[in-house]
Formats: sequence, structure tokens, C-alpha cells
Amino acid sequence: MWRKIDNYVLSWHNHPRRGAIHLRLDDGSEAVIDHLSSDDLSTLGNILRVEPNVWYHTTRGDIAAHSRPEHEENID
Repeated sequence: MWRKIDNYVLSWHNHPRRGAIHLRLDDGSEAVIDHLSSDDLSTLGNILRVEPNVWYHTTRGDIAAHSRPEHEENID
């Protein structure tokens, strides 16, 4: 199910060298995208900073940046 991302924290772990993004979703739940390379962390961080509407799929872990995901199940 798609949920709008309300807030996020980018983290970099030096040992092992990997990134993580902690998400706060519009229904109050949280999600983590982890085991990211520095390039992945940078790319996703840019999307979260620049795009006004970013959505997270709670089952698949996908991220979409647009006004509202189309052609998917409805958002509750």
C-alpha cells in the first residue's frame, strides 16, 4: 500500500560502510530502507529533499515521487 512520506532521516554507518533511510509515513508508521551504497543514499536523499510529494510502498519498499501513485491500489 502506498503511504506518503512525512519525514525522513538519512544515516551513514561507517562500519560496515552502508547507508540507511528512516521514514515516517503519513499514518504514523515507520519504515527503514537500509544496506544502501553511498550512491543510492545520495540519490534517494536528493529525491526526498527536492520532490514535494514522495510515496513509499509498504509491501514492496518502492519509492515514487509524484502527486499520487497511479495504476495501483488506492491509498487509505
